[in-house]
Amino acid sequence: MYTRAERLRTASLATTRRVALHLVSTSKRPGSAAIVDRQIDNSQPSEAGIGNRDAAAALEHDPFKSQIRLWMEKTGRQDLLHPVLVQDDSLGYWGRLLEPIVAAHYTNRTGRRIRQVNATQRHQKHPWMIATVTREVVDAPDVQLLECSCVGMDAAPLWAHGVPAYMRLRVMHLLAVTGQRAADVVVLLGGQDLQIYRIERDEAEIAWLIRQEQVFWRSVECGQAPPSRDEDMPVFVPVS
Repeated sequence: MYTRAERLRTASLATTRRVALHLVSTSKRPGSAAIVDRQIDNSQPSEAGIGNRDAAAALEHDPFKSQIRLWMEKTGRQDLLHPVLVQDDSLGYWGRLLEPIVAAHYTNRTGRRIRQVNATQRHQKHPWMIATVTREVVDAPDVQLLECSCVGMDAAPLWAHGVPAYMRLRVMHLLAVTGQRAADVVVLLGGQDLQIYRIERDEAEIAWLIRQEQVFWRSVECGQAPPSRDEDMPVFVPVS
């Protein structure tokens, strides 16, 4: 367990700008949408809110990003971190390249049709909660959303016992914002093992998630570092 001061000194990737897909036009035909790349400037990140990919880090359950780093990004303090020069972005490159192929194999394996969306939504009651819906499952009463992930060999052990906590939190945040009932997660592990998991909406877990995210977001709004998990961030334990 690292102290807050140690986490401040921990090196991680700078993410002040990122490439996102923007929905330009949509036809009534399933699966037809024109997509272009555009740059998103996060010079005022606190206005964006907490996205589904932020959920795990906000609750200190993300193995790839610390809570304090996310807080510094949301409050515009990235320049206080020690950046790491990335020599090789092959993992991110191959992940972006393979994601549509992973989605296509989901259709081949399940027979379900999918539609690419790339739309951002906000929670009706909690506008600081936002979510990016990448793909929808078409005409399937039991599942509405699809999340694709490509995981390298170094992170594959995180999936040894099913969906890891960080991914479940991301998806539960997505379901909370969109109001949908279920999402399928299709993950390609190490470039050769394709697995599919169903995550269904859990109202108790969503209520817990919102409370914990709200604590983090208040720390962003007031500019105070968030409390560490061992102080105020209990782990959700589902009732069996």
